[in-house]
Amino acid sequence: MHISYIISAYKNPTQLVRLVRRLNFDTTSFYLHIDKRSPSVVYDVVREQLGNLPNVHLLSRHSCHWGGFGHVQATLKGIRTIFDTQTAPDFVVLLTGQDYPIKSNDQIQAFFQQNKGKSFIEYFPLPDKSWRNGGIDRIERWHIHYRSRHFVFPRKRSSIVRRHFPAGFQPYGGSGYWCLSRECAVLIHDFVQLHPGFVNFFRYVNIPDEIMFQTILLNSRYKDRIVNDNLRFIEWSGPNTRSPAVLCKEDFEKLTHSPKLYARKFDVNIDADVLDRLDSVIGL
Repeated sequence: MHISYIISAYKNPTQLVRLVRRLNFDTTSFYLHIDKRSPSVVYDVVREQLGNLPNVHLLSRHSCHWGGFGHVQATLKGIRTIFDTQTAPDFVVLLTGQDYPIKSNDQIQAFFQQNKGKSFIEYFPLPDKSWRNGGIDRIERWHIHYRSRHFVFPRKRSSIVRRHFPAGFQPYGGSGYWCLSRECAVLIHDFVQLHPGFVNFFRYVNIPDEIMFQTILLNSRYKDRIVNDNLRFIEWSGPNTRSPAVLCKEDFEKLTHSPKLYARKFDVNIDADVLDRLDSVIGL
């Protein structure tokens, strides 16, 4: 059961190194994207400590702005490199550098073995009441993320100037992180090459990584093999926040009793003890 991990990170290089070492197994491979905006020391530490491992691939870097297309670009770069290196994973798992497994490698392997051929991603058709304005503003208006600024056109929702979603597709949204079967990863790899216009549409969608992959998969022949679960334990800071809460040792019991495989997010600069405790109890 080969698992390829695509990991996007921008800070805490020692935490990223720890994550890779924790997940490293006889049948795992890693495709790491370090945000080009990050200090050079972040990339240098990762390259120095992981660059000699044959199953670790450092992707060419580009800038990622929150809400922009850069995150989709990093994921597609990872998927493309998986197949360019002739890796044949049974699953492709997308993580951030602040994720961490809450199950052992043996348990993760066993879970995917039992669910081979299925894919795990959160999804819901748009519009959906859980997103502001049903999420339609994200796709019907032009969104440009430049550095820390977010430009939207037209500025008023009532304008008759609207973008039209790619014909023949029902839009879906959900969490930006997932665990996909090889078949679904191949589907995405081939689809984006055959449909550049579809990809270009998402360059001007707000937070496209939460819509593009769901839309491709739920409009495909594999839709009946997709489980509406991203296998992540996440605590939200509050009802109006866009960022998950940082998990600490106070969350340890909830983490160890969760049926999920992974959790986010952690920060060793806030609480590294929780990771130590997870390693000691769960093991490799």
